[in-house]
Amino acid sequence: MTIDLLDRTKKKKILEMLEKEYGISQLPHLFIKSGKEKIRIFSGSLSKEELNDLAKTVHVDSIGIKLLTLETFNGEKEGIRLSFDILNMPEIKSQITKNFLEITDEQLSTWLKGDNLDLDIKKENKELKSRFIIIKHNNDFFGIARNQGFLKNYVPKERRLRN
Repeated sequence: MTIDLLDRTKKKKILEMLEKEYGISQLPHLFIKSGKEKIRIFSGSLSKEELNDLAKTVHVDSIGIKLLTLETFNGEKEGIRLSFDILNMPEIKSQITKNFLEITDEQLSTWLKGDNLDLDIKKENKELKSRFIIIKHNNDFFGIARNQGFLKNYVPKERRLRN
């Protein structure tokens, strides 16, 4: 598997997108592009050369943590979908100031079971302009939803509540 260690220019472009979408402006990590439009972050002590050597022998998901996926639909950029695992990382969580939706206890219960939320964001909240919206309850983030007339749930199946 090949990886692309992003240079300052590409990292700056990703950070500008994160700032515009979610308010995230500072991430002092090394940015790694892997697979189809997936960006991972790494803050370890390995050099770029060591990371490249490691990527040749180990699956790339072993390096760093997935930050986001650049989503496209029919060849057009649709937005940034943050990773489920990254949302409550303290240095990320403290920077999120945009495109999150506070939900009720009842909606949270539905969400955690893996169901979509039947909310039309365009009618309910005009401030949420992103295609991908962070779901928040109290002080915690519970995932990311795709705004498509309803909120499509992206919580991984293994993380959902079972009845």
